[in-house]
Amino acid sequence: MMISLLLILVLFEQVCVSPVTRIVVLPKPYEDNKVKAVINEKFFLTCFSQNQASTSSLKWLSPSGQPISNDPTLRIYTALNNQQLMLHFEKLEPTDAGLYACQGVHDGLPDQVKIELTLEKKISFHDTKLEQFIKAGQDQLVQCHASSIPGPEIAWFRHGINTNLKNDHKYQITNDGLVIKNVQIEDEAIYLCQASVTSTGEIKRAQINVQVMHQPIWDVKPIDTDGVNGQDIVVRCKANAKPVPKYSWFRNGIMLVGERYVFTADSLRILKSNVNDRGTYTCEAENNSGKISANFRINILVGPVIAPLEEVRVLEGNEARVKCIVREAFPKAQITWKYADTLENISPSSDSSIEIVADSIEDSNDNLVGSWSELRIKPADRRYNRNITCVASNKAEVNDRQVRLIVEYKPTLLINSESKEFYYSWLNVDSSGSSGSSSSHVSRGASVLMTCIATGEPKPQITWFFKTEQIKHDNVKYILHKQQSGLSQLEVIPDRLEDFGDYQCKAENTVGSSYRNIELRMATSPSLPPLLILQATKPESVNFQVTVSNEAESNGGLPIHTIKAQWRFLNSDWSNQNEKNFPVSNAERLLVHVGALMPDTEYLFRVAGVNKVGLGKWSQEIKIKTLSRRQPDPIRVLSKEDCAASTKCYIEWTSDSNGGSPIRDYLVKWRRLSYKDSSNKHVDTNRLGRWSDVVIIKAPITNYEITSILPNSFYEVDVVARNDIGPSASQPFRIRTLPGQIGELEAFRKPNESVINRIILICGSIIAAIILFIIIDVLLLMKFDCGLLAILTKSCTNQKEITIDFKPTPTKIVQHTNKSNHPYKPISQTEDHTGNASIPLRPKENV
Repeated sequence: MMISLLLILVLFEQVCVSPVTRIVVLPKPYEDNKVKAVINEKFFLTCFSQNQASTSSLKWLSPSGQPISNDPTLRIYTALNNQQLMLHFEKLEPTDAGLYACQGVHDGLPDQVKIELTLEKKISFHDTKLEQFIKAGQDQLVQCHASSIPGPEIAWFRHGINTNLKNDHKYQITNDGLVIKNVQIEDEAIYLCQASVTSTGEIKRAQINVQVMHQPIWDVKPIDTDGVNGQDIVVRCKANAKPVPKYSWFRNGIMLVGERYVFTADSLRILKSNVNDRGTYTCEAENNSGKISANFRINILVGPVIAPLEEVRVLEGNEARVKCIVREAFPKAQITWKYADTLENISPSSDSSIEIVADSIEDSNDNLVGSWSELRIKPADRRYNRNITCVASNKAEVNDRQVRLIVEYKPTLLINSESKEFYYSWLNVDSSGSSGSSSSHVSRGASVLMTCIATGEPKPQITWFFKTEQIKHDNVKYILHKQQSGLSQLEVIPDRLEDFGDYQCKAENTVGSSYRNIELRMATSPSLPPLLILQATKPESVNFQVTVSNEAESNGGLPIHTIKAQWRFLNSDWSNQNEKNFPVSNAERLLVHVGALMPDTEYLFRVAGVNKVGLGKWSQEIKIKTLSRRQPDPIRVLSKEDCAASTKCYIEWTSDSNGGSPIRDYLVKWRRLSYKDSSNKHVDTNRLGRWSDVVIIKAPITNYEITSILPNSFYEVDVVARNDIGPSASQPFRIRTLPGQIGELEAFRKPNESVINRIILICGSIIAAIILFIIIDVLLLMKFDCGLLAILTKSCTNQKEITIDFKPTPTKIVQHTNKSNHPYKPISQTEDHTGNASIPLRPKENV
């Protein structure tokens, strides 16, 4: 590399030419010492000597031979800047053209350079409007005037430079512009007037928007319009004309004026129209080329005005009549009936009890008109006790009014999930006296809330009776709640057996009254024991299925809320039992799990239902023997398959059975199954990956975080539980890691991808080095008749040397073994190289 740099420096030094001292003017003349400049532009010439030491007294002379002043307030002046004399023209004028001279003294002798300043004028357009109007039906001139030095050539185009216009039957090009013959509307377009100077290559275009003036032609002709009373009316009227036409509006021949009329470029707006605005109108469009007009009619529509409707009451079974009156409308309104809650149309075709009677008034062409309709229902029953809507509509708008139809009927008492036929309560029995005493007394019983619901019109009032006596609120035994129309609740707190029995609910309104008995029954503890069925047995636990009855009589009238389970050793009695309570939902079947049992041991089990009264009857006893001690059951995975990270994964598990012996620890291992490549395609490994080292997790810990795994991959994980008997069965499960970052994804590239990239890089470097070697070799061969290879091997046919002055830094050069017939002597590692050095282009023999 050092040798190449030295050779390049030698080449540069030999091609350099020694400068010649003389006066130089910039910019350089293009021919015969001529310099071009542009009129009306700023310009300057620069004069300087290439040998400032031998040249002095520079000055500029005008074409008349007079020295030019250095006063900067003048339009033309000189200024000295770093031994350079500049001639400034603040604004070139045509008279500035001529022969200028820069004089100086060179080695005691006068010297000068003459420059001829020639001026050019750029193309400019004058008296050329970019928007021009021409009249249709005549020959019209589109003006365009351009000037320049030298003079320009004029060409015309339409719709872009691809449509060059020539002199023909339609167009004629003159010195003043373009003549368009027999102008039509279609001649309206964008025209280009192009001026060009061939000698300078300058070209300039004026884009002229040519508008064709013509009389108005309808774009939007006004039409008959219907307006709505009280609303604005808008009528459009638009004509195409050049110049833009002026619009006038008339009604019955009289021009419209006033604040209610708003005029825009192509429309008329009448504010808050009324019936007096009906009539015939005229829209007129006019410009200096002509005038057109069109007539149209405005009709004012009036929406239906419905008279107020009063509430209608009728006894069930009688005829109901509802009348709807429209006071005024234009045109005549159509009346229909609907149910307000469902918007369902009321029609005789769908209900035989319905009849609709309407007026027979004919519609009027101009005058407002009223109408009516009557809805008749016979017989009317409680189904029609609802809001009814009268709907009146015409072209103007749709209006409606609601009326309440009330069908009166005597109360009806309801029986449903809220208002039942019977309720349950019970008495609390407290034992008293000394141990062994059988005496007892009854305290206040459990409160019960009884509900009575009644429908009727008008809304009925409800009262309560017990054994023909009306119940009053006393806040002790009887408490009345929600005492309102159609609903009443009675809270009873019994304290004796006589408080149980039939209570009466009475509902009454102006039409009549109704009664219903509600029974208060005595609740008991469950009388039907649950059904106990064994499901599974393990060394330390058992599973049962318990079935309970949903029938109120079997459960003592109250739902069972708890199952009590008891168990004991086979050779003991129930005084030494163990027990556990299990809450009961609405389901008939309950799964019961009893743990902490001893392996290989016999037990007796029984269950009983519990309601608010107390414990019910016990079920049949079941004899069960737990299994002998064994290995734990396979673990059950609690964590998800998808990991939350790309290079680690948290797993969690549990063991449903320890096999009757405490679990000591868990053995965890994993291996990779497959992955997704860079194109997100699933790739199975050719063979299963090797299992990781086994990790031992001491009980009771049942979780572990696997680390240092690869992203975007599936792994198989195996967790085995161990107790004193041995390990559980293996039951592997899968996990999947998230896609990782760029560095992590290197693991998923194709195996040979990185090797191929390295090979390509090495080959490219070798090819580049060979090309550089060939270029240097050819350059040396062309200059010295001896290539780089010949220099390195000292096989050149001449002894030409290149002498370069340099002071290199001492460099250690490894001693090579002589491998040629013409060995060279290497530079000594201890030599101090200073001064001149010589690089031989050919090896010397016998050194």
